[in-house]
Amino acid sequence: MKHAPKLALLVAAGMASAGAQAADFEVSENTTLILGGEVVLNYLYEKKTNGDNDTDFVDDGSKVVIGGTRDLGNGITAFAEAEFEYNTLGNNDDVKRDGSILGFVGDFGEVAIGASDNVFEDLISDAVDPFENASLDAVSLTDEDSMLTYYSPDMDGFSFRLQGRHNNRDGSDANDGQDAEVSLIAAAEYDFGPVALAAAYDSRGSINANGSDSSEFTSQDHVVGLAAVAQLSDRLEASARFAQENDQAGNDTDYTAVALSYNYGGGDLYGAAQSVDPSTGSSNTQTAAGINYEIAEDVIIFAEYGDLDRKTTDGQFKDLDTDKLGVAGLIYEF
Repeated sequence: MKHAPKLALLVAAGMASAGAQAADFEVSENTTLILGGEVVLNYLYEKKTNGDNDTDFVDDGSKVVIGGTRDLGNGITAFAEAEFEYNTLGNNDDVKRDGSILGFVGDFGEVAIGASDNVFEDLISDAVDPFENASLDAVSLTDEDSMLTYYSPDMDGFSFRLQGRHNNRDGSDANDGQDAEVSLIAAAEYDFGPVALAAAYDSRGSINANGSDSSEFTSQDHVVGLAAVAQLSDRLEASARFAQENDQAGNDTDYTAVALSYNYGGGDLYGAAQSVDPSTGSSNTQTAAGINYEIAEDVIIFAEYGDLDRKTTDGQFKDLDTDKLGVAGLIYEF
């Protein structure tokens, strides 16, 4: 499976995973500074839908995460986190902020402001995505910035998540006085113990049709999804997902997927299969499999292969799409 849950350094809201060995520094009695991150290196083989082959050695999102928590009293803890991406291979000198979060946790649950993960992705899309790189296609979702997110406390196995986003339009003068639709996302989960069921909805709001300098925003239709995850034994996990994406023209595409993950002791062996069925055009079947191995604490190697069978709705291939993907990689968390 993925080398770590898609969680923040600090709390469940999170933008990205940080290493289990992230360092804690007690600044004062009530304040803690936390530092962590990861290095991700991949060697990729891609076969395009037009028959071209390509290989590449890349940094696939190495990052440093800086965060902090403060006990505010009355059972409330404040947290803040910022994530910075960089290129380990030195192909460029860019270091950029990839996202940040401010939030509060207490008996009421959790409130987060900023680049929280889309809660539809957390409970539905990720249910059948154990992959580092060879992920199967999924419905398109609301972007993960300018989010306001609420996570409920656990109520005897039931919990829910509510999320909203407003597009700030990049501060362009051309967009002054123009309001985009607000995206609304909701997800709920009931954990029975060996089985967890989830459902989610994303309205997707609107997108800028002609780039950040345009005031033309186009509405998108909603997506809905259901997922189930079952712990079949101490080592074996099975999951299933159904998601439907609708568009303004009245067309829909169904994504039906299943996945298995087996812990063999030194790591995980995992795979998934999916049917992508549009209401117009040809359906396609995607499969992928992978294996990882922890060679030392917080150092993981992995290999994955995916047959993504990508076509346009009329059954034709897109020249630039990846049809088949092979990847070998290394992840070091700190």
